Amino acid sequence: KDKREIVLSTYICHPSMANNETSGIVVLSFLLKWLSNLKKPRYSYRFLFIPETIGSIAYIKKHYEKLKKNILTGIVVTCVGDNGPFSLLKSKYENAPGDKIIERHLRKKGINSKIYQWSDRGSDERQFCAPGVDLPFSSFMRSKYGEYKQYHTSEDNMDFISKKGLQGSIQFLKKIILELEKSKFWRSKF
Repeated sequence: KDKREIVLSTYICHPSMANNETSGIVVLSFLLKWLSNLKKPRYSYRFLFIPETIGSIAYIKKHYEKLKKNILTGIVVTCVGDNGPFSLLKSKYENAPGDKIIERHLRKKGINSKIYQWSDRGSDERQFCAPGVDLPFSSFMRSKYGEYKQYHTSEDNMDFISKKGLQGSIQFLKKIILELEKSKFWRSKF
């Protein structure tokens, strides 16, 4: 119904790291399957499974004009398999539709969560929001990369993630997508 896209991105460059890498692949794979059964979605969805940093830079280089023209919001999904609090790293201008909806859900009573500002960046949101690129990308995670002791070590393995952590991330992102679907976002034409 609407030409704008919601872009969901994750990494494929360190598959031996369960939380930092593989959890995003698992969660986005489940969301892709779920979305394929959603009747008449309002928006188009683009799923990116790319190497961190160089993958996003190459993708932006090749598809920038289309992204800039069609994107509603983008969400980098990483570190979503553990049992840490749900976390949002806001986009550069902290006003992307994904920022607003994820933050609203995180602030609901009873949800253990953390909200990071743009200055706390360190992942592909840097490339998507780089000067001159300025796409509305935020990051969704549980334990933030670089802030848990298993990060980028051999301890980031299958023992560190859990079925409960993965399922919780899938369910949370389903709610975000459903709210994006029913919300209206106006775009200035002048």
